[in-house]
Amino acid sequence: MDSVEVLRTVAPVFLLAGVGWGLAHWRRLSIDTLTEVVMYIGAPCLVFSSLSSGTVHAAEAGILVAACLVLVAGTALVARLLFAASGSRPGPYLLPAMFMNAGNMLLPLCLFAFGDEGLVRGVIVFATMSVLMSSLGVYVAGGKRPGEVFRLPYIYAAVAGLAVGWTGVELPEPVQRSVALLGDLAIPLMLLALGARLQQQALPSLKGPLLATVSRMGGGYLVALLFVWVTGVDGVTRSVLMLVSVMPSALINFVFAQKYGDGASEVAATVFVSTLVSLVAIPLVLAFGL
Repeated sequence: MDSVEVLRTVAPVFLLAGVGWGLAHWRRLSIDTLTEVVMYIGAPCLVFSSLSSGTVHAAEAGILVAACLVLVAGTALVARLLFAASGSRPGPYLLPAMFMNAGNMLLPLCLFAFGDEGLVRGVIVFATMSVLMSSLGVYVAGGKRPGEVFRLPYIYAAVAGLAVGWTGVELPEPVQRSVALLGDLAIPLMLLALGARLQQQALPSLKGPLLATVSRMGGGYLVALLFVWVTGVDGVTRSVLMLVSVMPSALINFVFAQKYGDGASEVAATVFVSTLVSLVAIPLVLAFGL
């Protein structure tokens, strides 16, 4: 991918996030409302509509799910090793090292870089990471709610979307259009919420956030390289996995840390630092690393 294509791919993501940043600076913006609309309406509809109309085969979907599991486990190991080498423990930084931004950055990048085929694969990653975040992520954050995964809508939207896609069931056109329109809300609202959240974060000591960022993005890239080499994955799926590997830490990490743990400021700082680093890392991977 040449530099012009990289710019065209990345620019809309950061421009929309910048609009969210500016809006939050200029006006009193309810990020909680944006997040609730995305979490419970827009994102589940996007998951359903993408998977129900997509063409990813079951075996390829299994590869994507397996890759997510390997990335989460691999970056957790890298984080523990890096923090141990620095003479500290990861503590609250383990959560943002493990879980990447598979929603408000990955999905538009997959769409802009690889078209509808990329978006479908990105949605499978997003649905998988949503299930992992609402189960394993809650536990790592300090929560003791193994049933949280069943309180969030992603697993139901993913199962329903895959069932409709694989069985060829035709939903009534008004239902299809309504779900598609609601799904179309998800990506722009995610980016606005991302920018608004970053505008409100303070930046503490850099050591922990930098180590977590190196674990998340550098470690993730190495783990993904090993995975695609071992499995022989190629084509759009390989490209999406390599892009996934360098995504910054997910915003939802901050929400979970705030709700279930006591390291919200450290997690927010990691989200901020890793997002800044992604301004350089993502264009480099799109240009040279796929």
